[in-house]
Amino acid sequence: MEKILIVGAGTFQLPIVQRASLDYEVLLAAPAIDDRFRKYISGSLIADVRDKEAVLDFAIKNKVSGVITDQTDIAVCTVAYVAEKMGLPGIGYETGRLFTNKALMRKRLIELGIGILPYREVSSAEEAAEFFRECGSSVILKPLDTQGSRGVSRCTTCEDIEEKFAEAAKWSGSGRVIVEKCAEGREFVVEGMAADYEFRNLICGDTEYFDIPDAFAAKRRIFPTSADKELSEKVCELNSRIIRGFGLKQGITHSEFIMDGDDIYLIETAARGGGVFISSDLISLATGLETEKFLLDMATGKRNSLPETGQDLQACGYMAFYVPDGVITAVRGLEEVRALDYVHRNQLDELYAGRVISGGQKDKTTRLAVTVSADTRDELLERMDHIRDTLEVDCENGQGVNGLIWE
Repeated sequence: MEKILIVGAGTFQLPIVQRASLDYEVLLAAPAIDDRFRKYISGSLIADVRDKEAVLDFAIKNKVSGVITDQTDIAVCTVAYVAEKMGLPGIGYETGRLFTNKALMRKRLIELGIGILPYREVSSAEEAAEFFRECGSSVILKPLDTQGSRGVSRCTTCEDIEEKFAEAAKWSGSGRVIVEKCAEGREFVVEGMAADYEFRNLICGDTEYFDIPDAFAAKRRIFPTSADKELSEKVCELNSRIIRGFGLKQGITHSEFIMDGDDIYLIETAARGGGVFISSDLISLATGLETEKFLLDMATGKRNSLPETGQDLQACGYMAFYVPDGVITAVRGLEEVRALDYVHRNQLDELYAGRVISGGQKDKTTRLAVTVSADTRDELLERMDHIRDTLEVDCENGQGVNGLIWE
């Protein structure tokens, strides 16, 4: 049986590991591997997923036929590097860097003649403050290369920048930071796929955010978008232009856009499927694409063309929530929600009495989510409301009992 190496072992890598185990001997490289993965793998490397030389050495020793990741940014460059060095199908290391480094991403957009929000790459709070004064509006601080919105913050004063810059730099591999004009408009998310440099958009959806300062976390992503046809086509056309201009050879893409007035700007694009089960579940529900099989076939050279897919076969999305800091003392409605035939992959196993929650609502990584489907968007929203009304958690922190945070 062929061996395939999967890099990353977080919750959102489990679907591709499970699917790979049906056809391959699965090897896994990650800094930690929990019991959920053990029955699906035959070997593992405990290492930082950014340690590309260690992962390459492991891949060579095990003579893997393919290397892949999904739903995570930090493993993309390592996967591209290993594939390139071993002569396996991949996107190329420089392309991997382009899709994971926010400065390189913006420079390529300029080369392509695509409009961007004013920004500057900086290495100090003083440089960021200088840009803020020139910009004359609120700005966003972003680590050059991170995921899960770690270290991202909105600044409205020079004092904000001084206070928040160190956190942004901490999450950047180089210590450098992007400071960018803050846009306040509507946001979109677009998933697509590429094979042999041919690209096709798959689904376009809407993003709704928690009202939590600096969390920059979506509380819901809903497909398809409610935007009119002209606007949604404009977003998708821009996405196609970007992905083709970036020279992506293969795989699934995840892009986020924001409007500033009537203009549409890229927030970021990624050469991997969308997290929170967008890649594994929502693309499949909306288009019929067997996403993991497509990715695995590409990674092992079994496919080099785009498969036929449907469009908006179902309305679908994820709804997310935070559990407040404290100790979970009671959970109600859990089994009822799990039993709903329109509830798909989820993180409800992480809700149980006695669990201690800490770390606050700082970024995307501490959210929990449920994926949901329906025949129409209106029905989807009704079903999400029903789940929200049904699922209840009590969390005690010494100052009282709090419920789930949905907004």
